[in-house]
Amino acid sequence: MATLLHHIQPWMQKSIAESEARMERRMEGMMDRKVQAVNKRLDAFELRILERSVPAINLSALQVDLDCLQIDVDAILAAPSVDPQVAPTALADDTVLDALFSGTAEEGLASTHAKGKRHSSHRTEEEKAKKR
Repeated sequence: MATLLHHIQPWMQKSIAESEARMERRMEGMMDRKVQAVNKRLDAFELRILERSVPAINLSALQVDLDCLQIDVDAILAAPSVDPQVAPTALADDTVLDALFSGTAEEGLASTHAKGKRHSSHRTEEEKAKKR
């Protein structure tokens, strides 16, 4: 039996090596086919992209638009900032203060009420004046 194994062992090793080589070739062939399929798809995709029409860009018109935009930006940045509410607010404040200290505010208040009706503070002052 040992003699038989001694003769079969080299044959089995050779058979295993051949089987591994065949398997490796199959794997390489399968990988090559997969790589070719991917490359075909990439080529088809690239052709579709290249076939798309590229919109024409008018560079001179774009340059004109950019120049106009730059002029507008320069004008906005150069414009002085004026606070338009400073003067009207000051005039309104003066008018209110003048009305309060000149006594016209009380006259205006009295004329807006109906005749015979006075504010409660006015009645008490008038009643006090009559009692004296």
